[in-house]
Amino acid sequence: MSLYSASTKMAKYITRESELGSGQTDRVRYGLEIILGTLIKGVILLTSACFLGILPQVMIALICGSLLRLVSGGAHCTSYLRCLSFGLVVYLSAGKIALSLEKFLNLDQLAIILLLCFLAMSLCACLWAPAEVPYRTINYNEQILFKGLTLVFLTVLITAAFLSVGHIRVSFILAGLLALLAQTFSLTPPGYLIIGKIDELLSISLKGKEVR
Repeated sequence: MSLYSASTKMAKYITRESELGSGQTDRVRYGLEIILGTLIKGVILLTSACFLGILPQVMIALICGSLLRLVSGGAHCTSYLRCLSFGLVVYLSAGKIALSLEKFLNLDQLAIILLLCFLAMSLCACLWAPAEVPYRTINYNEQILFKGLTLVFLTVLITAAFLSVGHIRVSFILAGLLALLAQTFSLTPPGYLIIGKIDELLSISLKGKEVR
């Protein structure tokens, strides 16, 4: 049974038992599909990270990227397998790149990089957060709320990174920063364009392998 089929059956059961009405089934299905998909993705991602020896870096990247995405939204691939494939590449790359860059950066350079990245990400958040999401229309008040939450999350996470400088490995901080940059990029028009193109390429590559 595919993820889509499983979440659809569960959504129909939940909406029927809770008397939400058939009109809510698609929204419930979408939420369940995200939850189930995230659990599967997490197991595969962390197993791969452990095999590659970058488990702490990838865990930090996953936490930072996921927290920001909750309030900011962003471009994504249009099928679960494509989303899984792309997510694995992004987070495993963040862990690997962070580990590789660790030996080249001193603490002063890291502090400057954190500040510059924070300013750039805050500007992007002010301009484009929150991104639209499927099955959910965001009104003006919600836009202000989620834009504010995006800026708060960025501030909290970058502040935590600054306070951690000199106390934890540089690669841990860099992994979280790279995940935040990737997530912020997904909010921007170039991010939507590039991720859309990647989605198309993955669709061709995985043709015949995707089951909904």
